[in-house]
Amino acid sequence: MSSRKYQKKGDFPHPHLGQLVRKIIDDKKLTQAEVARRMQISPTSLANYFKQSSLQFGIVWNIGLAIGYDFLTELTNYYPSTLALNEDARIVKELTEKTQRIADMEKEIDIYKAALGIKR
Repeated sequence: MSSRKYQKKGDFPHPHLGQLVRKIIDDKKLTQAEVARRMQISPTSLANYFKQSSLQFGIVWNIGLAIGYDFLTELTNYYPSTLALNEDARIVKELTEKTQRIADMEKEIDIYKAALGIKR
């Protein structure tokens, strides 16, 4: 068990940031080597980030910029439902969810069109 207070599990433990970063990179179908190159760090350094449950803000920021992903909005999904988000964050979260739903529906429509032989 860690002696660092910020790493102790409370009622609302923070997400394992290394695992979250790895998942997003995998979802975006990027290689670790490509992300490391974009960040101008070694692939070993990037791989070490994946093992860490807590990452410095600057590291998360730089990874987000390198892969074109908004980790800050993503992290609001891990807040307890009792925590009131500021109005802007709430609106952004709702828009992000709706945008993702629309993108998913457009993919589904494309699949149906392809199956029916309809050209776009």
